[in-house]
Amino acid sequence: MMNKFSLVILCLLVATGCTKFLEEDNLGGITNEEFYRTATGYETLVTASYSSLRTTFRTTPWLLLAGTDMYQMNRGFENRALMEYTQLFADNGDVLTFYRNCYNAIQITNIGLHYNALVETDEANRAKWRAELRFLRAFYHFLLLEQFGAIIINDEPTLVGPRMNLPRASLADTYQFVIGELEAALPDLPDDRTRASKTAANHYLAKAYLTRGWDLGQAADFERAKAYADAAIAGYTISIPFDELWSPTNENNAEVIFAVQYDSESIASPTNGNDQQSLFGPYLGGPELNHKYMNSAFMPSWSLHTFFGENDARYEATFMLTIYDQYFDYYDSNKDKDELLIRAYYPRVWGREYTTADSLAWVAGREHRIAGNFRHYPFRYNEEAYRAAYQIDMNSPVIKKFDSPSTRHVFNTQASVRDIVLARTAETYFLYAEACIGLNDFATAAQYVQAVLNRPGNAKDGGTLLPGRSIASASGQSEALDSYLIESAKEFAGEYLRWPELRRTGKLKEFCGAYNYDIKRVGVDNAFRGVDGQDKIYRPIPQTAIDINEADITQNPGYQN
Repeated sequence: MMNKFSLVILCLLVATGCTKFLEEDNLGGITNEEFYRTATGYETLVTASYSSLRTTFRTTPWLLLAGTDMYQMNRGFENRALMEYTQLFADNGDVLTFYRNCYNAIQITNIGLHYNALVETDEANRAKWRAELRFLRAFYHFLLLEQFGAIIINDEPTLVGPRMNLPRASLADTYQFVIGELEAALPDLPDDRTRASKTAANHYLAKAYLTRGWDLGQAADFERAKAYADAAIAGYTISIPFDELWSPTNENNAEVIFAVQYDSESIASPTNGNDQQSLFGPYLGGPELNHKYMNSAFMPSWSLHTFFGENDARYEATFMLTIYDQYFDYYDSNKDKDELLIRAYYPRVWGREYTTADSLAWVAGREHRIAGNFRHYPFRYNEEAYRAAYQIDMNSPVIKKFDSPSTRHVFNTQASVRDIVLARTAETYFLYAEACIGLNDFATAAQYVQAVLNRPGNAKDGGTLLPGRSIASASGQSEALDSYLIESAKEFAGEYLRWPELRRTGKLKEFCGAYNYDIKRVGVDNAFRGVDGQDKIYRPIPQTAIDINEADITQNPGYQN
C-alpha cells in the first residue's frame, strides 16, 4: 500500500536485530516528506497502521488464550510451552513473534504521528488521524503490558538509525503512558465503529484502569474504570440474541466495538484470511468431507463445557452440535435440515450419564439420515475420558461462532474472512462488573453480569438465565471473582480475552490448577515454577530482545537464570 517512496524503519525492538520493516525502490524520486504531505500519501500510513492488526491477530493467538482453564492441549502438542508452562522459556518463538509484531505496529504509528503535522489537510481531519494513530499506539503498548508487565515505551519514530539503548519503563510509567495516550486521543476520535472510535477508547480506558487497579492496588482506578465503562456502554442494552450476534451475515452489528476488519475483496488470495474459525475443536477430516479445515490449536476443555447449564441456549449457539453431510450446510437456508445426512452428532444430557437408551431414542426415525461414516459422540461426564479422546477426529464439538461460510470451498486453515472481534459491549458490562468486585460491591457487579445474561433468547425456557454461581452473595472478593470468571468463560468462549483476564485478576494459577487437565496432570506448582523458583505469571521478555539492547533489561520472574 506504500508504493511510491523509499522508507526504511530500523527497529531495535522487533527483537530480530536492526530489521528493515519497509524498503522499496524510490523510482519516482519523491521524498518521504513530499509524499506524506499529500492526503493520499499520508492515508497510506494510517491504512498501514490498521493493517498491522491483521498481522498481529490473523494467526493463532497463543499468548491470548494458551495456558488457561478454557482450552486443553491439542493432539500435536503444538506449543506445549505456552499451553502447560513447564517448557516456557525466554527463547519461545511465539512469544518473540507477538513481541515483534506489536513493536513493528507501534513503529508504523510512530512514523504516522511524525508526519502528521506535514500533511496538507484541514485541522479536523489531521486531528482525527492523529487520534486514531495514538489510539493504536496505546492499544499495542497495552497488549504488551498485559503480557509482560513493565515494558519499553516506544514513542519515537526510527528514521535515521537504530536506537540501541532503550530502558524498560516502570510498571507505573507504562500504565501512565497507555492511559495518557488513550485519554489524549479520545476527544478527536470518530464515532465510526469500523475504525478506532470514542467507544473503543472508552472501553480500553476502562480495561487499562481496571488492570492497573489490580496490579497496583489502587481503588481509585476501579472507580475510573467504572466511569469509562459507563461512557462506552452509553445506555446500550444487550439485546441481540446470541446466535444472531455471531451470525456470519451480521458483522459490525451494534454490539461490536472494535474488530480486525476482513472481507474477500481486501485479501491477496483466498488463503490469506485469518484462522479464527479453525482454532477451537478437533480435526474434522480432509477436503473430501467438505468440512472446515481445523487447525485445532485449542481444544475446548471439559470444564468449559461443564460451565454451561442446561437452560443456557448459548451452549448450542457456541458449539456445532450437529455436523451435516457438509459442515457449512448448517448455514444454507436452501437445504432442508430435516432431510440432510448427518456426519456427526454430539448429544448432551445434564445431571447423568448419556446412555445407550438415549442413543437409540435419538437415532429412531433418523436412520435414513445417518451418513456412512457417521460419528456419535455423547458428552463425557468424566474429564479423563473426555481428554483421552483428543486425538480422534470429530471427538468433540467445535466452536462455530466464527464460521466463514462464504469461503466454504477453500480448504485452508486461514480461509476465514470473518472480522475478528476484539471488543464488544457485553465485555464492557463485564469490565464494569469486575471493577465493582475490585471495590467489594458484589451486588452491583451481579447486576451488570445479569444484564448480559438477560440477552433475549439466552434462557431456553423463555425465562431468566441465572448465573451458575451467585456473585451477589459471595463471601469475599476471591469467591466473587470465581463466579464472575466462570460467567465470562461462557459468554466469551473463543474470543481473545482469557489469559489477560486471568492474569490481571490474580486467578491464572488457581483456575489452571482447578480446570486445566494438562496442568493438573503435571501439578500446578510444577507447571508454573520457573528456573529461579518463582512463578511464571507474566510471559518472558524474549531473550533476543534483551541481548540486542544496550540497556540493562531485567527478565520477568520465573525466567531469570
